[in-house]
Amino acid sequence: MRPVLRQPCGAFGLAAALCLAVTLAEPTQTAGFSLSGGSLGIDQRHVQVFDNFTDPEANDNTIPHPNFPGYAGAVMAIWKSHCEWGSLPRGGNGLGDGLASNSNIGDGGANFDNSFQGSADAVGTANGNVHSELAGSSGGTLAFTETPISDGWRIRYYSTWTWDDGPGAPAPGTMDLQTVATHEIGHALGLGHSGVAGATMVASVPDDFTGGRSLSPDDIAGLQAIYGAASPTKPRIDALSGSTDPGGRMTIAGANFAPTGNEVWFTQADGDGTPAKVTGVASNGTQIDVLIPANAAAGEVLVRTPGSSGANLSNAFPADIGSPPGAFVLTGPGVASGANLPQLTGEGDLSAGGAGFTVYLRLLPASAPGALFVSLSEANLPFKGGVFDPAPVLAQFLLASSPAGGLTFSGTTPGSVPSGTGFVTQAWFADGSAVQGFSSTNSLRLDVP
Repeated sequence: MRPVLRQPCGAFGLAAALCLAVTLAEPTQTAGFSLSGGSLGIDQRHVQVFDNFTDPEANDNTIPHPNFPGYAGAVMAIWKSHCEWGSLPRGGNGLGDGLASNSNIGDGGANFDNSFQGSADAVGTANGNVHSELAGSSGGTLAFTETPISDGWRIRYYSTWTWDDGPGAPAPGTMDLQTVATHEIGHALGLGHSGVAGATMVASVPDDFTGGRSLSPDDIAGLQAIYGAASPTKPRIDALSGSTDPGGRMTIAGANFAPTGNEVWFTQADGDGTPAKVTGVASNGTQIDVLIPANAAAGEVLVRTPGSSGANLSNAFPADIGSPPGAFVLTGPGVASGANLPQLTGEGDLSAGGAGFTVYLRLLPASAPGALFVSLSEANLPFKGGVFDPAPVLAQFLLASSPAGGLTFSGTTPGSVPSGTGFVTQAWFADGSAVQGFSSTNSLRLDVP
């Protein structure tokens, strides 16, 4: 069966009813991208997810990821889909997909970036910029986008399909939520269907299709036709440092910030879809120092320079604001930020006696000897110019001659492990460029549900 990814419809009413009656066949034309009309202005970049997905497969990925702090399950899968349309690789390195074939998130290269605003408390209106599940079905249609987009959009996913939140390939009999969300977001940005096989915006897909998570050249060409290729003067965030607590001072490093009049947008804790903004911020062009507002939360940060075009809004950079102990620590001694920052991530089922999980060590230097440490607590101890988290050490696994790129560890939580047990993991390895000869990954907490 080849389910349909439906063309965007008008606001609910007669136009939508007519659209419901249309069955789209697999495209046979060879034409590329098409435009449905309209674009999203700079004040229509916010997005939220109402997590009312009814199937457990939609929320069984409970392992966090440093590029998507504070969220898991369906919300994180859909957030990844928005970031794929972003102007630059997510977090400077593009990690988070979970599939080797789609290793980079952030392929848009256009004057377009969304502002993730967390979980919504309802499905919202047709122009509220919210994703949610919809009870029922419509033949072979998987999901649809409500338009026109000039004043916003809404994306609905039919509940008769079993949605899988990844990050690996979907389980048999399920549909890949990240793939379908990436397609529907394309409609919310102003794209119609494409006739190019393998493009994210094709009208229908195989059951096991995950290639739509990553944009094809045709999708990118369509996005840039609407919003323009990313301007060389577009503001850019490369790294965050300093405090991550509301009220603390954060330093934003990057390029093309305005001398005065910058705005810094944060994901807001209040959940109303509006970014928490700090306005009138000065900069030397490559650095901004800003006090984190009290209503900011884990999510992301953007910088807006004076102006009203997409070229005035930066890439969205992950920010783990106000995280409790055991969350990701995104600093490593002697390791540059961005693409050179080694990362410890994971996926799978952490429940006792469950299906099993996988932990990934990525972006390690080639042939770097070291060890992965595991503890039942987070110590936050100063060590070799950085912070050693997993202490006292419960177990360690040697990383001898690790290949460039990283290593993978797989396992199953024993059935005897009590619910609520938390394991803190972190990898340390030799690094000749570090001041004290060692570097580390972030720390990763694995909580048994």
